Amino acid sequence: MFEGLSLTAIMPIVTVLGLPGLVLIFWFVDHRRYDEERKASEKRFESVVRMYEDNILLVKGYERLAGDLANIIHLNTQMQTRLAEKIDNNMNCPIVRDGGFGKWALTANG
Repeated sequence: MFEGLSLTAIMPIVTVLGLPGLVLIFWFVDHRRYDEERKASEKRFESVVRMYEDNILLVKGYERLAGDLANIIHLNTQMQTRLAEKIDNNMNCPIVRDGGFGKWALTANG
């Protein structure tokens, strides 16, 4: 409020209100500035709180996603193990496994 005032502009205020009035005006202006800074600080604090709350939601979402991914990996590992067991247990030639060449040839040819 008083940033652009010169000494000649302040003198009439001092003459009318006196020195205590001028001190009171300076106190009022400083108090308003302090209130504005405090309100700005409160807004920044609220935005920081909102950011942390949003981050909590993100972490909870990632926890669910990680749990789902762990389940998928577990199921995939089980299926791969079963597949490896089937391959290991099926090492014989299909002709030998099915009972000989003659049976296989008849079923293959029709």
